Amino acid sequence: MNNWMKALSLHYRYMKEQFPDRNLMLVFDIDGCINDMQYQLFRALRTFDQLQGTHFFYRLKPDEIKIHEDLLSSFLEEYKLLPEQKDAFLSWYTGYRKSSRVQLRPMEGVIETICWFQMQPKTAVGLKNICSQDMRQKTIQAIKKFGKDYRLKLPKELFYFPKHSAPAESAVESLAYFRQLGYHVICFADSETQSLDAIANEKDTRDVLLLHADTVYRSKDTPITAAVEKGKSYELRELVREKDLPPYIDLVWHGINDRQNMQQFLASPIQWGEVDVQTVSEDGSVLLQHDTLLTDEALLVEKIDLPLNELLGEFQQHDKRIKIDFKDKGNVLRKTIKQLKTQGFTDQHIWLNGDIDVLKEEGFKMLLEAFPNAIIQTTIDFIGPLVFSLPDQAKNILTILESWGINRFSISWKLERCSALLQQLKKWGIEVNIYNAPDLEQFLKVMILSPRSITSDFNFPEWNYYGRGSGKNGLQSDYVEKQVKLE
Repeated sequence: MNNWMKALSLHYRYMKEQFPDRNLMLVFDIDGCINDMQYQLFRALRTFDQLQGTHFFYRLKPDEIKIHEDLLSSFLEEYKLLPEQKDAFLSWYTGYRKSSRVQLRPMEGVIETICWFQMQPKTAVGLKNICSQDMRQKTIQAIKKFGKDYRLKLPKELFYFPKHSAPAESAVESLAYFRQLGYHVICFADSETQSLDAIANEKDTRDVLLLHADTVYRSKDTPITAAVEKGKSYELRELVREKDLPPYIDLVWHGINDRQNMQQFLASPIQWGEVDVQTVSEDGSVLLQHDTLLTDEALLVEKIDLPLNELLGEFQQHDKRIKIDFKDKGNVLRKTIKQLKTQGFTDQHIWLNGDIDVLKEEGFKMLLEAFPNAIIQTTIDFIGPLVFSLPDQAKNILTILESWGINRFSISWKLERCSALLQQLKKWGIEVNIYNAPDLEQFLKVMILSPRSITSDFNFPEWNYYGRGSGKNGLQSDYVEKQVKLE
C-alpha cells in the first residue's frame, strides 16, 4: 500500500476488532516523526550564514536535509567549508540547540494525528527519543508547546528516553518499556531503518505495523529488510472515516441557496443546512441568495428560483434542521420568522445567524422573542486581538452580546491563532462555531479541536460530498476540480 496513513487506518481498525479489551499503543520517535528536524536544521544553517555574513546555504531547501543533527559534520563537507568554519559552526550549534533561539515546529499534521488517536477509547500514544540528559526536559517542553492549542494529553510516563544511543538497541528498549506499562503496541514509527528492522526481529511483533518516516536519520541509510509502510505527510483524510466523526459536534452544510445543493444535502446524513436570506420578492416570498447586488457579471443561482418557503417544506419532509443567515434585517426578518412558524419548526430545529452590524441589538432580540430556545449566533472574528491582549474587555463585549440573546459565537478557521482563540473561548464557557474550513483535511483539523459546531460547504469528494457553496461573489464549486462563474 502506497499511503502509510491509509495503512495505519486499516491496521488500527483491525487491531480494535481483534483486541477490543486491550489498551493499544502507537509509538512515535520524536526527532524522526514529530519534530520537523529538517526545518530546525535548515533554520540553524541559514541563521549561521546570516551571523557570519556568508552564503553557504542560501540555496538550501529543508527537504534536502536527510541527516540527523548528530551527523552535521559529514553534511557540512558537501558545502566546501574550511575546517575552521566547520568547527565554528559545530561549536555554535551546540549552544544554539540548547537555547530558546532554536526554531522548532512539528511536522505538518502530526499533532492532529496524535490527538485523533488519543480521542479513541483504550488507545494511547507513546513518544520516545534518543537525546542527552540535558535535552530531555527541553524535548518534553517542545512537544507540549506543539500540542498546547489541541490540549494534547502527555502523561510523563508516556515519554521514554532509552539508555542506548544506537537506533536498533534503543528501539527494542523502548518497545519493552511500553509493553511493561501494560500496552499492546500495534504501531512503531521511526525514521531509522535499523530501528524498524530491530523491532521486526523481536518476538511477538506480528501485530506491530512499522511506519518508516522519510525524514532524517542518524544511522547509515541502509536498505530496510522489514516490511514497512513509508511516508512523510500526515493526512487526517486518509485516517478518519465519516462514521468516526464525534456525535457531540454539530455539523452544518453551508450555502444551500439552490436546488442542486439542496438535493445533495437532503440525501446526506448531515442534520443542519444553512441558507442565506436578504431578498423579499414582489409576491412576498423570501428568496435565497448570498450576494447583495445582482449584476450582469454575478447572476444569482438558478435565477433565485428557490424560495425559502419551498426549502423549509423540503427540510420538514426530510426531518432536517434549518440554519438561516440573515444578510438583511427589515422586512426579510419578519417574513422569515412568520414562515418558520407557519412551517411548524420547533426551536430545537432552528439556528439563526447574522452579523452584528446587520441585525444589531433590535434584530437579535426580535429573534430571541420569536424563538427563545433556538440557537442564535453571530460572527466575532474581530475579537481575537482583544481576547489575548485585553481579556476583560473581550469578556464584557461577549456579555453584552449574550444579553441580546446570542448563545453561540462563530469564528473563521482562517483567522490567525484560530485554534488558540477557540480554546480560550471554550475556557470561558462560550459555545463556538468554526467556519471557513475549505476542504476535508482542514475540516478534520477543526474537528480535532472539538468546537461546538462546524459550518462547511461539504465539498469533500473523498466522502462523495459535492457541496457547491453559497454563490458568494457569483462563484460556486463545480465539484472539486474548479470554480465556475455563474451564468
